[in-house]
Amino acid sequence: MNRIRGKCIISSVIDKTSVIGSGCNIVGSVMNKYSYCGDDCQIVNTEIGAFCSISDHVFIGGAEHPMDWVSTSPVFQNIRHSGPKKRFALLNLPKSKKTIIGNDVWIGHNVTVKQGITIGHGAVVGGNAVVTKDVPPYAVVGGVPAKVIKYRFTDEIVEKLLASAWWSESDDVISSIARDFNDCPTFIKNYMGESYAIDE
Repeated sequence: MNRIRGKCIISSVIDKTSVIGSGCNIVGSVMNKYSYCGDDCQIVNTEIGAFCSISDHVFIGGAEHPMDWVSTSPVFQNIRHSGPKKRFALLNLPKSKKTIIGNDVWIGHNVTVKQGITIGHGAVVGGNAVVTKDVPPYAVVGGVPAKVIKYRFTDEIVEKLLASAWWSESDDVISSIARDFNDCPTFIKNYMGESYAIDE
């Protein structure tokens, strides 16, 4: 059934190797190579890196209501919205902030990411989390609001994986190093050289 539902992609650049699920709305965003998002996602003003895995029902960078105004209602705002048609004023909202999703990020089911947030390379966001603050590289976060639960690797491995920037390589290079992706120390040693080998 999902295959017959459409998707809406406006003013966005989606790499030809990436996949957008059914029922998604993608506006003013960029998705780099070999990334995907599942069904029924809304992504606005967001830059998504390569090799990202985004589950179903994920909302990233959506509009915010002005909490420092007298009212948060859109009937006072100079925007298109799905609320009441009546307008009492046409006040301009501040420009929305760009959201940045690094490379090789995994975002679980039903996650909300506030606009203007940066999620670092290799991070994991657990299902149903609400991300209101920046997420460090290779952190695993979860909860409402999302907090760091742990890091995927030691500081040394994180530093070397970030230095490797393997996601920037060509398909041919990635194919040649992919055999070691299930073993970080071996990958780092073989790809980056003996001088980068992890201390055992």
